[in-house]
Amino acid sequence: MLPLLLADPAISSVRSVARRPLAGAGGGKLVHTQADLRSDAARSALAGVDVLFHLGFGLWRAPGVGFSNWDGTRNVLGAKPGRVVLASTAAVYGARPDNPLPLTEDHWPRPNPECPYAMQKLRVERLCSGCCPTLILRVGAVLGPHADPRVAQAVRGYRLVVPAPLGKNAALQFLDEDEAASALWLAGKSSAVGILNIAPADWLSPREVASVAGSRVVRLPRRAFLAASEVSYRLGTTPFGRDRAILMDGPLALDPARASSVLGWKASTSSASVLAAALK
Repeated sequence: MLPLLLADPAISSVRSVARRPLAGAGGGKLVHTQADLRSDAARSALAGVDVLFHLGFGLWRAPGVGFSNWDGTRNVLGAKPGRVVLASTAAVYGARPDNPLPLTEDHWPRPNPECPYAMQKLRVERLCSGCCPTLILRVGAVLGPHADPRVAQAVRGYRLVVPAPLGKNAALQFLDEDEAASALWLAGKSSAVGILNIAPADWLSPREVASVAGSRVVRLPRRAFLAASEVSYRLGTTPFGRDRAILMDGPLALDPARASSVLGWKASTSSASVLAAALK
C-alpha cells in the first residue's frame, strides 16, 4: 500500500510506525518511526493524522500478544486521528456450519473461541468504532510475495495434502496482496464508515484447493482433526494449530459486493488463480 500512498498527489505526507526499520524512509513525504505501537514515540509520531491505517497486529500465539494488540490499539488511538481504516479479518465472522454462502457485512460476527486472533480483532473493531469514525475492512486470506511467512508455509503444505474435518462444508478465499493494498488505499481516500468485506467474489472447497495444488483431501473426524493440528504445531511441522484449523469448521467466504458499491473496488484475480500463483 505504501507505494500507492506515496504516488498519490492528494497526499502531502505519510508517517509510518513499526518495530522494524523501513527501507527508503527519510526522503520525500515519508517519515518512518521505528517504535513499538504501545510506546509514547508511536503515539507522538501519529499525532493528528487525517487517516490512521491500523495494520499493526500480532497474528500468532505468543505470551501476552492479546494484551499487546489491545494496548497498541489504545495507544495509537490516543494520537487522535481524524479517521481510522482498520485491517480486520474474515475470521471475526467465525467458521460455523450454518454460515450462509457468501457472508455479507450484515451477518453477526461469531468468532470461534478456539481462534484468539479473531476474538481480539473483533474487540479492536469495537474499540476503534467507539473512538472515532472508522472503516473496518474484513479481509480474506492474503497471498503474494510479501505474504506472512507462516501463511505461505501453510499454503505450500497443500502440495502434499489438504486436511479437512469430516462432514464440514469449508469454503476458502484467497486475495492477491496488491488487490488488498488497493482496497486499503481506496478506503483511506473514502469518507465511508462501517464494515466492508474485502475478498474475491469466488471461493474454493477443500476438493477444489486440492485440485489447484495437485494433491488430495484427507478428512478426519472434527475432534481428531483439531487434535492432529495442535500436535503438528507443537512438533513444529505446521505454523499453527487448532487456532487456525478451526477456520475449516464451516464455510467462511465473504460477499464483496458492498466494497464494490462503496469504494469502487473489485478483485480482478480469482481465488484459484491467487492460490495457483502462490504454489509456484
